[in-house]
Amino acid sequence: MNIVETTAPISIEQLKKYFVDKNTFYNINYKESNLKGSKLLTYISNLDIPCDINFAECSYEEFYNMLEDYLQSTMIVNVNSLEQAIINILLQTKDIIKKQDIEFIQKNEKILNSWIEKLDSLTLYNMFIVSDPVFNQYVNTFPCDDDTSLSGINFVSILKHTDTYTLYQNIDESKLKYFKSYFNEYMFKGKSLYNFWANENNPLFLLTYGIAEGNILGKNYILALNETLKEIENVTSI
Repeated sequence: MNIVETTAPISIEQLKKYFVDKNTFYNINYKESNLKGSKLLTYISNLDIPCDINFAECSYEEFYNMLEDYLQSTMIVNVNSLEQAIINILLQTKDIIKKQDIEFIQKNEKILNSWIEKLDSLTLYNMFIVSDPVFNQYVNTFPCDDDTSLSGINFVSILKHTDTYTLYQNIDESKLKYFKSYFNEYMFKGKSLYNFWANENNPLFLLTYGIAEGNILGKNYILALNETLKEIENVTSI
């Protein structure tokens, strides 16, 4: 991999390297960049090149301000440093690991709970995509939420990480919802939720795949799901 140390905006000469070599990866120095916060996230989303953000030499305030912008962003981005940080914050919010960022969590309680509500409700989505009448009937017993807001859209960006599924150790079933638009529409940068949910690091999706292949019978799904959640509980959290 050809790693390019850079700032944002990225110069034309440096951008050309990606079009010559698709193995090029950009490591953006946040401290020295002219673009910050939501402007940088929009820039990265529009540019759509492989990159990460380096927060070395940044203050806690600078980093946390960026995390807040990421939580609220309406633009899908792939930035590993932010994804890992938010997973850690969510695990703290759900009391799965010890709280260390208490002030940040309290300040951003509303948007963090919105992320958790959507992520937890993906257990319903996992049934919804099976297209089994029994499962669909069960999903429809939950409140329908037709939210079309893109704020916090990057809850789908963390689904590729194994550590995300540790969040499913602790689910408040009373807050689960059938998110009609999220479950059905292509509202994730032209992609459906399935494009993000269906990945090899997702043990819940692998159950769904097993049903589709005939390896798990529908009537055994709940049993298999509970066993999977127990296995997740035994995984060491980040």
